[in-house]
Amino acid sequence: MDYIPSDRVYIEDDLGLDAPWLAARLHDDPALLSLSDNELTVVDVIPSDRPEALTVFLVDVASGIRHVAEVKLGDADLHQVVRVLEFWADRQADHPDAEHQPSVVAEHITPEVARAVLMAQEVVPVGAYELHALHVGEAVALHTEPVEPPATADTDSDEELAALLADTLERLDPRGPEHHTALRQRMIDRLKRESP
Repeated sequence: MDYIPSDRVYIEDDLGLDAPWLAARLHDDPALLSLSDNELTVVDVIPSDRPEALTVFLVDVASGIRHVAEVKLGDADLHQVVRVLEFWADRQADHPDAEHQPSVVAEHITPEVARAVLMAQEVVPVGAYELHALHVGEAVALHTEPVEPPATADTDSDEELAALLADTLERLDPRGPEHHTALRQRMIDRLKRESP
């Protein structure tokens, strides 16, 4: 068996490829997002208002679980987390009998986004995944793997993250200031509990 060295590369920065190119790959092979061990079917792909991002809607053929993935080339950002929570809430309202799984996918999940995802998991089953591109000879290989949140680095920053997420969730399902405050504290507590 021949050995071919590979280098990790970034889809846009190193290869000059874009979000529509990635969307076509996802249509061809939705399994590359690694969101399920079962077969996934792409239901829809919506280009973002940002050229390097897109939203992918998939369904797990075996279980019926509906997935929404907010995918971005380069570094993940908080806009993805907020956007995927909004889509998740909309889809929950449209299909209340189905299980919905939101995910944030980017070539690099920043520590801030990883901590935001962990906090949001207190309320929503959101996941974070890094999409890796490998340059192998003349080909590009893609694979996705889950990201574990890093240890808390900045208490003030984490309080701000919790406030942003609580604001988003409260806007989607308003229950009043007491619920908002309790939700914020639950997310901070989750971060403290789960961070290594």
